[in-house]
Amino acid sequence: MMTKSSINQKILALATALFLLFPALILPVFAARADAGEGVGAAEHSADDLPEPETEELPGPEVEQLEGAYLYNFENDQVLFEYDADERVYPASTVKIMTGIVAFETFEGRLDSKITVTAAMLSEVSGNKIGFYEGEVVTVEQMLNCMLINSANDAAIILAHACAGDTETFVNMMNDKAVEIGAYSTYYTNPTGMHSSSMVTTARDTAAIAKYAYGIPGFIEITSTPKYVMEETNRCDFRNIYNRNCMISKYYSVDYFYKGAVGMNAGATLQGGYALCAVAEDAEDNLTYLAVVLGAEGDDETYYNYINAERMLDWAFMSYGYEKVLTTSQMICEIDVNLSSTLDYVTLVPEREISVYLPASVDLKKDIRYSYNTYEDTLDAPVEAGQEAGTITVIYGDEILGSCALITTSSITRSEFLYFLDRVGDFTGSRFFKATVVSAVVLSIAYVFIKASIRERRLRRRW
Repeated sequence: MMTKSSINQKILALATALFLLFPALILPVFAARADAGEGVGAAEHSADDLPEPETEELPGPEVEQLEGAYLYNFENDQVLFEYDADERVYPASTVKIMTGIVAFETFEGRLDSKITVTAAMLSEVSGNKIGFYEGEVVTVEQMLNCMLINSANDAAIILAHACAGDTETFVNMMNDKAVEIGAYSTYYTNPTGMHSSSMVTTARDTAAIAKYAYGIPGFIEITSTPKYVMEETNRCDFRNIYNRNCMISKYYSVDYFYKGAVGMNAGATLQGGYALCAVAEDAEDNLTYLAVVLGAEGDDETYYNYINAERMLDWAFMSYGYEKVLTTSQMICEIDVNLSSTLDYVTLVPEREISVYLPASVDLKKDIRYSYNTYEDTLDAPVEAGQEAGTITVIYGDEILGSCALITTSSITRSEFLYFLDRVGDFTGSRFFKATVVSAVVLSIAYVFIKASIRERRLRRRW
């Protein structure tokens, strides 16, 4: 049978054990809560809560009496319009774009190389020509100008011989280059564009070839020349060479001159119809377009290659442009600031401006959405103006137009008194402090209990 003394000893031992074990029991609880994320981490904000607006497809330009068309913007690598772009048609004079590419690359850095015109070269010439003479000494650069500006077939044949020794080998080079560019539906049989039932291309392929040519230094400069004066040679006085592209020069017609046109090729054959590769730009808005028209109808007064190209280019310049979808003065959100006695929040704005190439029909207020997040739920002072505090993304339909950082608009100083109170609060709220306080309470209770138990035992001894 246990005596009162032994019971008191056991109670004392139990209280002591609880005191010693309590920190080990309570600390894992706090740690588990922290691991579960209670009171830890930053909140995420989003302004992308509205339903996604429906974007309407922009109606294209009206085209007629043609077999294929293609409209492209260089700066944004964007196709704006297609019409039977993969239909195989006869290429007509657009062949000379590829002839020019191969000649430019063959004689790169050597355009001043001299060529002596031979009877064999001239015997292959038919159609439009300058009229070079056997034995006449010309340069590669002169032939490129005559071919690309005036669409001269004799200049194309002379270049083919100069590059490859004969036209057959040169045509193989042209076809190899077409494959390299990715114009897989294009096949050449001659360097001039004179009709051949086997020679075909598509509007898409022609656009790819024209885009490639546009990137060759000097190519677009030549095709944008209204009038070229070829210096005298050993067989002829100087020659005035006029551009046959009526968008560039008014020499052959004043009806189709196009402001902003900078090349690149125009021509026709009876079987292939009227073809045109037109490049036009708006330097002020930094926009450049390529319009390809193949197999267009035409007569002595009306040429639908020019009519359709003009419609396409006008439509592009009117229907598309750069829009500011985000500005640095645009207030996005406010974020609370702690530890300051002057301001309790700071405004966030975009770090930079974002301008995007968009259809003019886009309603910026209705069609453009913004999604943003902040790195932290609040900021602690001090805060510096221009401090990065989050990111914002601009969205149109299902397309992300751009993203940038969100930065603070002002500097906020820290209150040292509030900072001191915050540090004290952090310490008193720590797991260690809470465990210590609880342990002290348990110890105090145990001490009181033990003290009372000892006093009771002494009183009983007296009795």
